Amino acid sequence: MEELFALQQQLAEIQETSTKYKLSDRIIIDLIEKLVKEYDLKVYHSTDGQSLVTPNQLSKEIHQLILSNKRVAVNQLPDILGIGFDKIEGQIEKDSNGWDVVRMQDEMMSHDYILNVCEEINEDLQQKSIISLQEIMQKYALPMQFVKKYILEQVGTVIQGVCNEDKLTTVTYLEIITAKLCGILRATLSPIQFLKLNKDLEIQNSQKLCEQLLINKQLDGKIISGQYISSRFLQNQEASVKAFFEQNSYVEYDKLYSQFFIQKPKEYLKQMFKDNVIFLDTCGFSRDALISKQDQIQELLINEGHTNLQEILPVILSDQDIETLFSLMQLNNCEYANFMIYHKPFLDNLALAFKDKIIESIYQNPQKLIEQQQNQEETPQDIQASAGGFPNKKNKKQQQPQKKKQMNKQELFSNKEITDLLTQKKLVEYNDCIDELFSFLQPRLSILYEQIKIELFESKKSASSQVIQEIQKKIEDMALGLLITQRSLQKIQQECNEVNTKVLVDNCLFGYRLLVENLVVITCKKYNIQLPQNLFADPNNPSVVNGQINFGLQKSGRVFLNKGALGEAILFLPKEQQKALKETMELYTKKSLDILSQHQFFDVFNLKINLDKKNDRNLLLFIKHHCKEYIKQRQNEIFDENVFNQIILAMSTDLGLYFAGNYDQQFYSALKQIVYELQSDKHIKTLVNNIIHSLNQQLEITAEAKELIELLKLL
Repeated sequence: MEELFALQQQLAEIQETSTKYKLSDRIIIDLIEKLVKEYDLKVYHSTDGQSLVTPNQLSKEIHQLILSNKRVAVNQLPDILGIGFDKIEGQIEKDSNGWDVVRMQDEMMSHDYILNVCEEINEDLQQKSIISLQEIMQKYALPMQFVKKYILEQVGTVIQGVCNEDKLTTVTYLEIITAKLCGILRATLSPIQFLKLNKDLEIQNSQKLCEQLLINKQLDGKIISGQYISSRFLQNQEASVKAFFEQNSYVEYDKLYSQFFIQKPKEYLKQMFKDNVIFLDTCGFSRDALISKQDQIQELLINEGHTNLQEILPVILSDQDIETLFSLMQLNNCEYANFMIYHKPFLDNLALAFKDKIIESIYQNPQKLIEQQQNQEETPQDIQASAGGFPNKKNKKQQQPQKKKQMNKQELFSNKEITDLLTQKKLVEYNDCIDELFSFLQPRLSILYEQIKIELFESKKSASSQVIQEIQKKIEDMALGLLITQRSLQKIQQECNEVNTKVLVDNCLFGYRLLVENLVVITCKKYNIQLPQNLFADPNNPSVVNGQINFGLQKSGRVFLNKGALGEAILFLPKEQQKALKETMELYTKKSLDILSQHQFFDVFNLKINLDKKNDRNLLLFIKHHCKEYIKQRQNEIFDENVFNQIILAMSTDLGLYFAGNYDQQFYSALKQIVYELQSDKHIKTLVNNIIHSLNQQLEITAEAKELIELLKLL
């Protein structure tokens, strides 16, 4: 090593001599390489390749740079020293332990720098009394680990203060904050939260300080649920709750818990107010106030007819609370839904406003009255139920169709129609026409509809009962005549084989047709059904609808235009009558004479048909009497065809024969043949021949004719 130092000294001396003794760069490089190889010399090349430096020199330069700059970033050293980063990093790792410096991640700083930082922190602390560690980290760009290791170790020496969790405070800071906190808590008149105190005083341990103050008896109060409550507040608590309850008629459980710090609100209210409190879901409500509200609501119902509970009761009440209070109210004669209360007389009065509309609706469609009579005849209890009586007890299967029917009947008017009419008559304001009002009015309108329908039906029934009875009597007579006609045809078919009965059968069927038509007429009359006029044979003569029935004694025309029109008219009748007449029309189409053999046919139309000997005899006597009267009235027209037909008809009644239908000439020809075959009296036969001869000759009245008239009077 001594030789190496000698060579280095010689090299230095040579370099200091004049240029004529200096070595070339090449020679110097070769010498250095030789020294490195033979004498294990270690040097570092600069990044620009122009200089060399030994490790010891590099270590000195790094150390000196840190001491002079106090805080240096390691990644800046290569640019300052001109040496590669890996060589600098290696040298720092090797020698930094002996230096008076501290490495913080990628930075090197001297102890003097750390002391200077602590002195600055101390100056700030004395001015502010409190500094957070986070503030120190941000100001000096130091990590928390470094602050805790190197900064906080100076607390009590360089830094004159106290470390309190994540803050540095002066020694007197705790005393100052404690004094402030004590003053605030002593002055408070209401509970105060420690979170708010922490925020206002910029501390985190106000509750701990308060606990210490309570232990030292510097404060008089309690800590409940993170809040300080003074004893003075607790003493005034009962008076405050009582005042609030009396002023507002209620007190909320949450308010008792959060503001008055009452752990069991219901028990507290029960103890304080006894039976004068109603326990709802959200609050305790005054029973005296409920009675007052009840009287107020009853007065509003009487004067205005309706009111909204939500507008009368406190707004803080929940929907369930309002429902509970309403159930406790003893309101008379009212309807309630969705917080709306309506006075029943008010609703009834509104419903009566629709009476004219309902009557007009019924008259526009009178066929609806059929349902009314069907209900009266079949299930009168249902009508009573719809009019406010008691419903008939039926099984569920029977009730389902009726329920559907009632549902369809309820909405007689749309909500808009109800609103328009009530506002037009100034019975309600537009805003009052809400869904609840409609829901109460619709059932009342249905009941009113049923009542009016019953009244109209009864009035129509009483007004037309006499006419209906007269028509019914004629129909019963006609049905009796048709039964006798059936019997007469059977007799003719048995005893007069040569007589063609086709025309008789056709006339009998014509009688059946008239019977069906007049049954339609009387049913329409009974149920006040107005048929379209285009269905009648003579639409310009509405008197035909009144049931003008002529049969058996003279020609009678059809009531309806044709068979199709009759079928349409049948469809307007109630279902049971429809069914009976449809079956009759089927037999009529088939030209069957068994129409009246269906006994239920009589029951459907309430026909009292009893074909016994007495009825048979009375009907035939009536026909003969009518014929005799007709002949007497027209004795000067003895040769008239109609008179002759009446004579033949009188003769047939003597033989026990009777035929209903349209008596045309062809019919009388067949009838004459039957009389000839069944009548054995030569005198009668001669009389008929003379009449026929006289008619054919169209002679004037002679003595023979007068004699004939006298004979006819004997009939």
